[in-house]
Amino acid sequence: MTGKISPWAILSAVLAVGLCPLVTVAAIPAGLWALRDCRRGRRGRRLAIAAIGVSVIFTPLTSLAAWWWNDHVRIPLLEGPAEIFAEGQRGHASAFAQAAGRPANDASAGVFLKRLTEAVGVMKSSRLAEPGSDDHAPEIPEDLVGWAMWVPYDAMFDQGAAMVWARFRLTDASGWTTRFDAFRVDLEEGAPLIWPPAAGGEQ
Repeated sequence: MTGKISPWAILSAVLAVGLCPLVTVAAIPAGLWALRDCRRGRRGRRLAIAAIGVSVIFTPLTSLAAWWWNDHVRIPLLEGPAEIFAEGQRGHASAFAQAAGRPANDASAGVFLKRLTEAVGVMKSSRLAEPGSDDHAPEIPEDLVGWAMWVPYDAMFDQGAAMVWARFRLTDASGWTTRFDAFRVDLEEGAPLIWPPAAGGEQ
């Protein structure tokens, strides 16, 4: 009588197609346990071998994808835009504009940074914030090419704290881009400072 299929073979096949390298690499020992079961009369030898092979291929790919995501998306989102703000406010408006994917000679960047520095000083740090019930993220225009989201940060400046909304762009017309490309600084007094000037509608 043909034995039942090894549960290790099934588990190995499931793990092999995971999206995390720690998951896909686990398919190898699970597959080896399945092969041991198969020598004892269980079925699933081909499935286990296939799962091990897929794991050997997928693990480097998922490792590379995880590294890329951590370096280009997770860390920038956690740290926020403090570094590019501080560089721009210390006299490198062109670097600030370029980091946001705009021309280095964009005069509006210098105007925005000057007004920001006059209002609250140089940005020292930024951390992810939970928006309050009265805080509303800027709108993302329907015709914006690519995928983007507004992220709130509690930012510390020389002269106090302010909430900064930063638009993080994952894709644009050219493909993957992963950068902050628009900002709104909510000041305690006066209207918010927005850059680019028409951030709600420019691409």
